[in-house]
Amino acid sequence: MEPLRSGDPGSVGGYRLLGRLGAGGMGIVYLGRSRGGRLVAVKVVREHFARDSTYRARFQREVVTARRVTGTFTAPLLDADPGAPVPWLAMDYLPGLSLREAVETFGPFPPATVRLLAAALAEALADIHGAGLAHRDLKPGNVVLTAGGPRVIDFGIARPEHATAITMPGARPGTAGFMSPEQASGDLAGPAGDVFALGAVLVYAATGKEPFAAEGRAATLARVRLVHADLEGLTDRRLRSLVTQCLRREPGQRPAAAALLDRLGEPEASVQGTRWLPAPLAEAIDARAAHTVPPMRAEPTGPAPAGPGALANVSTADPGPVFQGPTVPGPGWPRQLGRRKLLMAGAGVAAAAVATVAARPVLSAINEPEPSAAPPTPGRRSPTTPPKPPQAAGVWREELRGKASSNAGPIDLYTAGGVVLAARGGGQSDVNALDPRTGKILWTRTPGIGPVDRVTAGPDMAYVPDDKPDGDTDTVIRALNPVTGKTRWTYRLSFEFPWGVAAAGPLVYVPVGDEVRALDADNGRRRWTARATAMSIRAGTELVVAGGERRIAALDAGSGRVLWTKKLEESPHYPMIGDGLIFAADTFGVLYAYRAENGKTAWRKELDYRTPVRHIGAGMIFVDEQDGTVRALAAETGKPVWSRRLGGSGQFPAGDSSVLGFSGDTLWVGANDQVVYGLAPADGRVLWTYEANATGGGSDAETGAGAVAVAGLVVLATGDGYVEAVRPPTRPNGGPRAAD
Repeated sequence: MEPLRSGDPGSVGGYRLLGRLGAGGMGIVYLGRSRGGRLVAVKVVREHFARDSTYRARFQREVVTARRVTGTFTAPLLDADPGAPVPWLAMDYLPGLSLREAVETFGPFPPATVRLLAAALAEALADIHGAGLAHRDLKPGNVVLTAGGPRVIDFGIARPEHATAITMPGARPGTAGFMSPEQASGDLAGPAGDVFALGAVLVYAATGKEPFAAEGRAATLARVRLVHADLEGLTDRRLRSLVTQCLRREPGQRPAAAALLDRLGEPEASVQGTRWLPAPLAEAIDARAAHTVPPMRAEPTGPAPAGPGALANVSTADPGPVFQGPTVPGPGWPRQLGRRKLLMAGAGVAAAAVATVAARPVLSAINEPEPSAAPPTPGRRSPTTPPKPPQAAGVWREELRGKASSNAGPIDLYTAGGVVLAARGGGQSDVNALDPRTGKILWTRTPGIGPVDRVTAGPDMAYVPDDKPDGDTDTVIRALNPVTGKTRWTYRLSFEFPWGVAAAGPLVYVPVGDEVRALDADNGRRRWTARATAMSIRAGTELVVAGGERRIAALDAGSGRVLWTKKLEESPHYPMIGDGLIFAADTFGVLYAYRAENGKTAWRKELDYRTPVRHIGAGMIFVDEQDGTVRALAAETGKPVWSRRLGGSGQFPAGDSSVLGFSGDTLWVGANDQVVYGLAPADGRVLWTYEANATGGGSDAETGAGAVAVAGLVVLATGDGYVEAVRPPTRPNGGPRAAD
């Protein structure tokens, strides 16, 4: 455990934090203590991911996934608040050693111990698979040997058996030496893939060697695909027979986890406690479990690093590719996060390791011009000091109603049927419908807590997840009249996790597992089904774009016919359609542009992986840089057109300037000085400004935004739970005014 740093919160959700257990590219895991003295591991999402509605939704799916697993050999989820400003979850703290640590320190296990371990892990997988899930990353680092027995942890990339991955797109799920052949080939892995991984884990426990180890990741994956396993040293006949059955190349020929339990027979001893382990290892686990946790917060020995360039060198139980990114949260990090307890059964979630993203060198595509240092001439306007732009006028300001209105993610805004819909991205807060002319709240509705946890709006309809009664595992998508809030139709998904809903024209598109379903917007009846995996989806009048695992596909909107498919190095997300092109960025920041008619690559550009690319229009793509700069790239070529840094002076914290939305003639940007800027999309000139009240727009992960234009007004979402409407100034000819 590492001491807390000066920028770390003192408590999260009522849990007092005692130290750091580990850190990765997407979050930090702390050791915490409840008010009653129970030790917990608290996983907290990094701040720039907390601002991302899509990642919030994926984090919520991790919580939903964890709820479904209750087993003796998994780690229980105790508490969570995926809708908090900085989402978090808490699980049982498991003091002990990972299987990797144990083997590296004490050597291979004797056959009798490996057989007991095999039974425990097979039972854990049977529980996981019985809940309709697949783990997809079973490896020695995700098996913890505790004083209470072995535990399978880390459900960050677990998924329903027939659904897409619950992980950040672009991060290939799994660990090379413990993948199944189908997983190593880029296909989705199900329960049979977990059984293959179990075979590899047992070989490692029995021999101390990974069965597919080779020089480099590519060579390792090649051996996995061919199932060239090194079983030398696995001399026990029963174990070798069991492992051979697990490591069959064809998924259908591998036994199920429950069948493995039958083949292992009655266990020779109990794995509760540590007596089933070799004595030196048992003593080490008992000693770690008895280790006294310091009661007071440890003070840092030196100044903590700050800003986007700070590096973290924190090791976890099973070292992997960890992004060395910022570890000290920015000024917006709350010192005490609100707690909203979820009543959940036991579940398995990572206790000492966080999902990580491999770092990739970032290539700067645009250079910020140096400002002129020449002083202004008295009595004459300085060429480097632009005049103060005109101000937009406030029209109304309304506080959102309902639960979690001040304890969820950024507010996304939508328009449907001439009504403004406001909903917290990635949170379980109420949906508010507002009259854009007066700000009057027309109706409020509480969505369910299922996988579809955000609003989607079509031209004349709003789509929200429905409340689900206790014990009901179905997800219900409800189509509402945006003016009255009354239900038009519902569509039920049984044991299925959709990634969301996209609406355009007469159809509504729902990605489920390995297919996309089109529903009639008038009555919810299914019109067509297409074979395409979509972790993210965007619909236009003629095309539907599905971003899956290392693939992007274009479908005919009317018939569902797959027009073309592109295979990528990493999985795309945030698809966009415009100017005859389809755009998608992956987790490593590579932005791709494809010709809509045939899928040919128009261009590609490497950006900072934290750079959102979510708005397109006027022949431009608009990019938020982490230094507070907004940049415009030409949609046709990807070449830089203009850039503008907004807000206060000095170093900008990550994400403090964000594109809130776009209309035909204005780009709306919120900056760290609490000012909204209306920019000319063609050249970035400031057309007008508005001093908002703690403006903090949504992240437009699918179709929402922090600003929308309706009824001649610009409606803005604020960071304090309000929605405001402003009237931009106009020139005498009716167009928006710009600073000359």
